[in-house]
Amino acid sequence: MARIESRTVLDRLTLDEILDLIEATTKLEGHRPVGEHKYSHLKVGATGWLGVLARDEGGALVGYAHTRWGAPGQRPRVAVEVVVHPDARRDGEVATQLLDETRTAVARAGGGLMYLWVHRVERADQTLAYQLGFGIQRELAFMVRRLDDRPDGAELPAGIELRSYRGEQDDDAFLAVNNAAFEGHPENGRWTSEDFAQRKRLEWFEADDLLMAWRGDELAGFHWTKWHGHQSDKVPAHEPVGEVYVLAVAPSARRSGLGRGLLEVGVRHLWDRGCRQAILYVDCASTVAVRLYETAGFEHRYRDVCYERWVDAVTGDAAPELRRPAF
Repeated sequence: MARIESRTVLDRLTLDEILDLIEATTKLEGHRPVGEHKYSHLKVGATGWLGVLARDEGGALVGYAHTRWGAPGQRPRVAVEVVVHPDARRDGEVATQLLDETRTAVARAGGGLMYLWVHRVERADQTLAYQLGFGIQRELAFMVRRLDDRPDGAELPAGIELRSYRGEQDDDAFLAVNNAAFEGHPENGRWTSEDFAQRKRLEWFEADDLLMAWRGDELAGFHWTKWHGHQSDKVPAHEPVGEVYVLAVAPSARRSGLGRGLLEVGVRHLWDRGCRQAILYVDCASTVAVRLYETAGFEHRYRDVCYERWVDAVTGDAAPELRRPAF
């Protein structure tokens, strides 16, 4: 059994321990065990979440659960991601302890809908989360496109001027288009200026990678690309990889061909930056977007799955533990 502790404030030393755990797991498994949204909070030391730590007998950090609370006034919801060092998996014991503690915290805070993200899933009904009683809420497809040759130039609709992000003067327009394009989306919707600022503070952000399509003074859409290179000596060496990070079109510009045009412009930009592979994540329920990427040459590789479970409110020590079924 691991020693479990919960914190709402993490000092720099503990944050570095968590980031080292994530990087070590990434190096061993070939992929980051937490998503971009949670990882960015850890990198910049953002507040408004609960961190649950699991330590072995010697005090070394072997597991971590990152819990992000929903916005005040919305339906109670909390998003959780768990990382456990591969050497400490022990048939899910540490992960179950972390989820027990997280679920108890949610119950004592008034209950609500608990979302749990699991990455690189082959069968959504054969994971520890599913065995613990979480239902399948949605799935994200991870797609890849080889860039062996420089992509052909794309045509943008008439009247569109493309330029890179110019700084704070573009922030209001960016947020308006982003939130309209992703209305109701649990991660991309309802962004605030601070959400955007957090991303811009990350080491990978480059203003030239955020391509914005303007029609006069009105922003019609944007393609925010992301360059993955040799970030540190803790990450396995690889050729630069480009990501379709966020592709958004204002409702007024839909069905104009702007989405496909921005996609190809962004992919060509990534090729010019040295990327010979483009990747993206897309919600499998967004059939129009999935079809767009398929016809643009992106291929499915695997899925990330969001599970959900309702947690009733309790007081005192009444919160029940999660129990893994004996299969």
